[in-house]
Amino acid sequence: MPGLLVSVLLLQACNDSIDPILPAAFSLSVGASSLSLTQGGSASTSIMVVRSGASFSSPIAYVVTGAPTGLATNVVATSVADSETFAVTATASMVPGVYQIMVTANAAGVPAQQVTILVTVSAATGGVQMIRSVVAGSHTCALTTASKAYCWGYNADGQLGNNETSLVNPTPSAVAGGFQFATLFLSKVEGVTCGVTAPGAAYCWGDNDDGELGDGTRTQRTTPTPVAGGLAFRSFAVGTVHTCGVALNGTAYCWGFTTAGAFGDGSTGLRTTPAVAAPGLTFDNIVAGQDFTCGLTPLGAAYCWGRGTDGQLGNGAAANSATPVPVSGGIEFAYLVAGGLSVCGVTTGAKAYCWGSDFFGTLGDGSSATDDGVTRRVAPVEVAGGLFFKSLSAGYSTVCGVASSGAAYCWGSNGGSIGDGTMDQRSRPTLVAGGLTFQSIAVGTGQTCGVTTDSALYCWGSNSNGELGDGTTSPHSVPTPVRWP
Repeated sequence: MPGLLVSVLLLQACNDSIDPILPAAFSLSVGASSLSLTQGGSASTSIMVVRSGASFSSPIAYVVTGAPTGLATNVVATSVADSETFAVTATASMVPGVYQIMVTANAAGVPAQQVTILVTVSAATGGVQMIRSVVAGSHTCALTTASKAYCWGYNADGQLGNNETSLVNPTPSAVAGGFQFATLFLSKVEGVTCGVTAPGAAYCWGDNDDGELGDGTRTQRTTPTPVAGGLAFRSFAVGTVHTCGVALNGTAYCWGFTTAGAFGDGSTGLRTTPAVAAPGLTFDNIVAGQDFTCGLTPLGAAYCWGRGTDGQLGNGAAANSATPVPVSGGIEFAYLVAGGLSVCGVTTGAKAYCWGSDFFGTLGDGSSATDDGVTRRVAPVEVAGGLFFKSLSAGYSTVCGVASSGAAYCWGSNGGSIGDGTMDQRSRPTLVAGGLTFQSIAVGTGQTCGVTTDSALYCWGSNSNGELGDGTTSPHSVPTPVRWP
């Protein structure tokens, strides 16, 4: 009997030490169970999945219910496993109120889970402006449908054009002089802004250390100053420290400073007034980056000149050229855009190609230096995803485009400028959160802005100097409405 008792006790101890295998399950947690935003605004929170019980690897799929008309929702995965960002955007005409949104998570073979998020939409404050176009660099500027120019963000060089110099300007300020501009242009890096009127007269303001304002001096200007020479332009571009334009007859002119031949006439150095560039060629469209220039002929052929060590000349080599070289591939482009060290073009068939620096995935072909060590492409590569684009913009190392559907996609470096609710680098087009539809988009050095189909303006990304124009210096990784005075 004692031996039997010991055996029973040992068996019981063994049974007690074996934990039962629980069925597979998961739970949800949210960073904030309530969100507040204004009409036309956006807000977001995190959703985390905690798996338990038996191991399972089924992906989690989300369904959002309860969102009223005017409130767009989006659930976007992040680079962290089982972590998503839930974003909401209210239209400018959204009825203020408190709305209960249900997020349901489903995975094969396990019970579904739900969380409830209360979304409070309040009436927007401040004025309203109907916007026609926007441009972005280290600061941001926009044109209203009445052709009035506003700028905001960094203003140490007077690039806002409001007759002042200051660092932080988080709300739009009207450009002095009462000009009616047809288009605006600015440097992706330096404090230079230019505007071209409907007849083609060009005015520039801001930093002028290298003659990039083209007024014959090297004097900083805090209000619009006419470019010397009395030329009328049909295309215009501002690089880092040089500026170029295409006159009505198709002749290109450049001024400012270059060490790599960005004037396209075989020369380097300084010029403070427009001089003929890329002689012998005529252009419809011209773009400029960091010490390089590209032009598009009336037949859709692309030529580039200047700095090419990152492949931005697109001619199959990684070398400078002080005279124009044809971009490889014989592609017929409808227009070009230039970033800091890269170029993109949209073909006559609405397909996008890019070339140059690919360190952050800027070229959008699915590769990047952090993915496979590729740092540049010396000839055009097609942007991944099979999208058709009606609008495109290149920032210093981020590119965004408006697809034929009106949805915005971005790729490349991401400090929030991709607009997907994350800070993750993207090497292929990634949908901007919020469900907005856009007519155009502009990318700067760390921020992106877009004009919606109803002429409202939203910005997202870095905001240390107020370049998002929402009245704050807080960054936003999803579209946020500009706050007008």
